[in-house]
Amino acid sequence: MSKLKELILRNAEEIRRIDARIHETVAYRDESKEKHMEWSNACAEFHARYDKLAFPGGYEGACERMLAGEEEAMEAAICFLECRPYFFRSGYMTSEILRKIKKAPLSDEQRQRLNAVLLKREAYRQKKVKAG
Repeated sequence: MSKLKELILRNAEEIRRIDARIHETVAYRDESKEKHMEWSNACAEFHARYDKLAFPGGYEGACERMLAGEEEAMEAAICFLECRPYFFRSGYMTSEILRKIKKAPLSDEQRQRLNAVLLKREAYRQKKVKAG
């Protein structure tokens, strides 16, 4: 596995961890000032770190960087789609990245990898339809 894919998966795990901290503390936030501060700090950490963790180089502006042909953003997008990380809003991000990456200037190798992702995605959807 490439270092970029490892980073994406590690970051997804960290997002899940800091998101879980919010859910752990929300039920107790009204018990005391300290509990409220604990929850507030968990929220602040999530919001401060999310963008950088969600996508290599930051998710803010990532689609624009892909469309502009930035090699690192395009490679990160392909790796993201191949890894299918799971965290808060990752499904939305996957859909947005898929829409944008299809319009980005990809190398032949990246186009082949994207096509493999799309084939796997379609096979999964077909399997889900048959099971449902």
